[in-house]
Amino acid sequence: MKHQPALLMLAALMVSTLIAPATAQDLKIGDKAPQLDVKHWISKGKGKFKEVKEFEDGKVYVVEFWATWCGPCIMSMPHIVKLQEKFADSGVQIISISDEDLETVEDFLKGDVADGDGTYAELTSAYCLTTDPDGGSQTDYMEAAGENGIPTAFIVGKTGQVEWIGHPMDIDESLQKIVDDRWDRAAFLKERQDAAAADEILQEIMPSISRKMEKDDAEGAIEILDEKIGEIENSVAIGYMKQVRLSILMMDGSEKAAAALAEFAEENRDEPMMLNQIAWGVVEQQMDGQEVSKELIAAATKAAQVAVDSSPADGAVLDTLAHLLHMQGNLDKAIEVQTKAVEHGGEMAEELRVFLDELVDQKDDQDK
Repeated sequence: MKHQPALLMLAALMVSTLIAPATAQDLKIGDKAPQLDVKHWISKGKGKFKEVKEFEDGKVYVVEFWATWCGPCIMSMPHIVKLQEKFADSGVQIISISDEDLETVEDFLKGDVADGDGTYAELTSAYCLTTDPDGGSQTDYMEAAGENGIPTAFIVGKTGQVEWIGHPMDIDESLQKIVDDRWDRAAFLKERQDAAAADEILQEIMPSISRKMEKDDAEGAIEILDEKIGEIENSVAIGYMKQVRLSILMMDGSEKAAAALAEFAEENRDEPMMLNQIAWGVVEQQMDGQEVSKELIAAATKAAQVAVDSSPADGAVLDTLAHLLHMQGNLDKAIEVQTKAVEHGGEMAEELRVFLDELVDQKDDQDK
């Protein structure tokens, strides 16, 4: 089969979304956090918080960067509200900073929350929402830390030092540890250094892999990856390259794909979201009209089951498993799992119910 460029881009995306982007940095983990000089404080947690310039010892702050045009930033807002509510009594103050003009932000806040109640102004009133049009905060934090994408959050710990940098949807466990004085700053710093080194390795070999794939030479691409995996000791880079390797095998329809997926699932049992993403890719292959072997479907089903075992109340993960069970012809089990997916679907519940209705209709037709 001729390889579509979009599929290769998907393999690269699986890696790029996981690699820490920061390389050369003026602001690093453990450094004193820059003072804030934010111009417009639009909300202050319904009066619970004060404007901040210098960080107070003994308190924990989350400084998050967002924009009205950034979809992932807007999607993160309900989670940030829950974080502020959960940690308010622990001395945590969340400060969200845009670099847009005040009128732009205020116009956005008048809008209704997508799939929710009330306006964005009402939603974000739970924490400190601000804007700093001169961009000073962006320079002091985002540019200084080498961070290019938003939303990005910085945790400033009880001693005023930067303890963590990352996506606000991934902040919960680290924030809890910092609040509880259980945080291992050195271990996190090493993780970021390893991720930055892994990024350099990937940037080095991805052009060669792309050229192989453009020539419909999946075997050649796999050889490059296998050779590099055997040469290095960076476990982060090895993990990323195994993801790309698995993606290529799945795209190529190789007989090795099912075995590779089974091995990958076993090695990454503690990464349910990653396994769910890969398992869903098999579902999408069939949706796109590609031929998918029974062996690959079976391996994807096992991977999805591992994800469900780790996240049994995640509607999206349950939905993936239900689709794969349906692909295997296990209609009764698919209905059972999809029913749970709808129960735990939250804002996705109605969307998930569409597939459940399809399954029930098929069952009714089968029983006639």
